[in-house]
Amino acid sequence: MSILVQFVRRIDKEVQFEMKYMLMFIDGGEGMSQTPEGQAVYARITEWFDKLGQSGKFKSGEELQPVRSATTIRFNGGRPIVTDGPFVESKETVGGFAVIEAADLDEAIEIAKAWPGGGLVEVRPCVDHSPAM
Repeated sequence: MSILVQFVRRIDKEVQFEMKYMLMFIDGGEGMSQTPEGQAVYARITEWFDKLGQSGKFKSGEELQPVRSATTIRFNGGRPIVTDGPFVESKETVGGFAVIEAADLDEAIEIAKAWPGGGLVEVRPCVDHSPAM
């Protein structure tokens, strides 16, 4: 067996490839309350993101403005139609998201279960468009 083959096999065993997952934080569409309780939740969320960042699992994410600030572009016959407001009326909306790296869905779920913001967290694998090796 060549040295290169031995090296590749060793690296393959040592390197754990991780997948990206999007965590979508679902809420009532109005954002976090400015009450002392709401501020305490924000503090716990900040700690959660800090811990996730220190672990190297956090890749990107953002809090979104309330759904009333949304603009929707619909395509009708190939022509864009711009309207104010969300694309559907709903009691639950995406209030923010985080893209994380995890070894598998089970790890992504464990990360999502630690979310301190309440509400609902939807976990979805991201599509990997990187070229195959």
